[in-house]
Amino acid sequence: MATELSPARYRDLVEQVRACVQAHVPPGAVVSIVSKGDEELTRIDGYRAWHFPRDEWGAYAGHHPASSLEAIRHLEHLYSQGARYLVLPSTAAWWLEHYREFARLLDSAHRLVVSQEGVCAIYELQQSAAFDASNLVDQGDEEVSSERPTGAATACLSLRLAPHRPGMRVLTILARFGTDQYAGAEDEIAALFATRMDGVERRVVVVDNALPRHFVDERAGSVLIGGDNRSREFSAFDRAIEFVGREIWSYDLVHCATSAFNTLYVAYLERFDTALLHALSGRPACAGHIDCYNEPIAVGSYRSQHWIRSCFFFLPPAELMALGTLVSVADGTPFFTGDPEHPFKADAPISQRYREYITHWLTGDGVGQGVAWHSTFSLTRDTVRAFEQKALAILNEHLLSIRLQAQGCRLVDVTWLSTMLARQAAHEIPLGTSWREQVANRDRDALVLSDWHEAPVRTTV
Repeated sequence: MATELSPARYRDLVEQVRACVQAHVPPGAVVSIVSKGDEELTRIDGYRAWHFPRDEWGAYAGHHPASSLEAIRHLEHLYSQGARYLVLPSTAAWWLEHYREFARLLDSAHRLVVSQEGVCAIYELQQSAAFDASNLVDQGDEEVSSERPTGAATACLSLRLAPHRPGMRVLTILARFGTDQYAGAEDEIAALFATRMDGVERRVVVVDNALPRHFVDERAGSVLIGGDNRSREFSAFDRAIEFVGREIWSYDLVHCATSAFNTLYVAYLERFDTALLHALSGRPACAGHIDCYNEPIAVGSYRSQHWIRSCFFFLPPAELMALGTLVSVADGTPFFTGDPEHPFKADAPISQRYREYITHWLTGDGVGQGVAWHSTFSLTRDTVRAFEQKALAILNEHLLSIRLQAQGCRLVDVTWLSTMLARQAAHEIPLGTSWREQVANRDRDALVLSDWHEAPVRTTV
């Protein structure tokens, strides 16, 4: 662990680290220092020096990273905020042994500026593509668990550097159920990329939940595979991720879509473009259209009001793989009665307001926003099973957004981000902006909702 020094020797070390930074790092640069909270280490004339790790207010986070994955993600986060150098004093040399994959990333993806024995090592952080190293290889080295709703698989992550990629690469996963409806969805998405995201290299995996799981049909630039309809598009997305395997780490972003993506409100789709995808690459963010209810709801121990539409969104592979599975609730038994008169169990882990929103949306009354679903039906003995399946899909959509936030992934409204990119540089845009501010500051279709502070509780459903 950390090297123990006498007070006098430590004071000398602080001065030596400062001198090393001043000799090898350009003046004015932002430098992150593994400081263990020592303010003296972060006082270097002519430089902005930050604690590593640090909290959202800039103070020392109060603890070491739990894993290499956490260290890499935090380094990525600080890089997105402007940090360009990482300094490891000799007292932190143990990091390079303890956080093996973090050390491997530093040596292979970033530039070692200087390594002065008994003083410090300084790394110059490279372009954000280097942070795509939050990658799976095989299930070894270190395990990283994250809290997730019951039924989600536990992800065991180890890390490696992704191959260098000069351009933007996107994996599109399109979930569908046959082609009786939305037969042109694949072509429509291709046209959107051709007109709005020209120059993006793309592979397409179409998952058809109406086909048997073993079905595979390789085509030029895409593949059609059989799916898994147990949890609709969410289990279909899981099926595609399983099929792609380790290749997923060769992509900058994963694009998930359903064949019904081009229904209801669709104006946000034209806001996706190449510049916006580059702004997202390497950042812990999921971009799509943020929907919201007029009032907050509760499901399990979570209280929430907004979510990203699951029919069309982009996120980095690391955020997707950290979920373990996109299915949050696979079994509707705790929720439903099978009785169309009283479809939800009295003790179901879902608030009364959420029950009303789901029921009204599916049966045609809407949720008080002047919009109706395209496939409404009456709730009867014949349709109650369909009601339960669709209600589960709604729960999975909302819980996906909740779980992404719980693991530190920001939800970004694409119309808001496009609006901000038109006004300022990508690195100046605070992706931590609250969803309320985002939807209120879109350059069209802005929403202003009553003040209510959302704080999801990180417990299981």
